[in-house]
Amino acid sequence: MFKYGISCSLEPQPVRQPVIIRGEIEHVADQVKKAGYDAIELFIRNPEQYDPERLNKAAANEGLEFCAISTGMEFTRNGLCLIHDDAEQRAKAVARLKAHIDLGAQIGSPVVVGIMRGSIPDFDREEQYLGYYREGLGQLCDYAKEKGVKIYVESIMRYINNYLNSVPETAQFLRDMKKDNLFLHIDTHSMAIEDWNEYETVKNAADITGYVHFSDNNRGYPGAGGVDFKPIMRALYDTGYNGYISTECTPYPTEFECAKRGLDYMKALETIVSIEAAPMMG
Repeated sequence: MFKYGISCSLEPQPVRQPVIIRGEIEHVADQVKKAGYDAIELFIRNPEQYDPERLNKAAANEGLEFCAISTGMEFTRNGLCLIHDDAEQRAKAVARLKAHIDLGAQIGSPVVVGIMRGSIPDFDREEQYLGYYREGLGQLCDYAKEKGVKIYVESIMRYINNYLNSVPETAQFLRDMKKDNLFLHIDTHSMAIEDWNEYETVKNAADITGYVHFSDNNRGYPGAGGVDFKPIMRALYDTGYNGYISTECTPYPTEFECAKRGLDYMKALETIVSIEAAPMMG
C-alpha cells in the first residue's frame, strides 16, 4: 500500500545523528535492500562531490529508487541559510540548493528544504525574513520546475527552527506560495511537539503533502518510543497518500536492526490500518 524509504549518509556522522545507514553508496544500497526498503533518502552536502552515474548504478543494482535528497548539512556544517541578513549569503544558499536540484534531476529525486531556512533572529522584522524565505523558495521552485524536480518543505519543531513549526501553518504557507512543484514534508518527531490531533492534522494537509518522515519522539525507529503512529498511518490511508514514508532515526541498536525493526513496525501498522478500514462482510 505504501512505499518506504530510509535516511542514509555517504559521509561520517555523529553517532546520535538521525540517519540510519552510513557508508559508500554500494554498501548503503545493499543494506537498504536487505532491510526491505524501496528507496534511499540521501543526507548529503556539497552535491557536486557525488557521481550521479555511480549513485544510479548502485541503486539500480538493488532495484531501489531515491526518494529524497536531504540538505540539512548545508546549514549545520556549511552555514548556508535562506534568510541570512546578507544578500550575498542568501544567494549562496540558493545556489547550493540549485546544485542539489541538479543532482536530484539526474537521480530522479525530490529535494528537501528543511533547516536551511534558519531561525528568525528578530521578530520585529518577521515579515522581512519571511519575504527572504519566500523569495528564495520561489527561485528554487522555478529552477526545479525546469528540471522536473519537486521541492519538499519540512514542518520543523520550535526547538530547531522558530517558525513554520506545525503542520497546519506550514501547509498554509506553502499553499499561499502557489507553486505546483512545492509540497509539505511532514515529520512525526516534530508533530509530537507541535500538533495535537494527528489524524485531523494529516488529513487536512493531504492536498499539499508530498513526503512523510516516521521517527519516534525519542528519535528511535517507529515503535521505539511514545508516538501513536496509528492515526497518522490511518489518515495517510484514508486520504490515498501515494508518496514515500521514510524513516529518519538514530541507528540504535545497530544500523541494520534499526532499519529492520522500523520497517517491520510500519508494515504491521499498515496491515492493521487496512484491515480496520475494510468494510465488514455480512
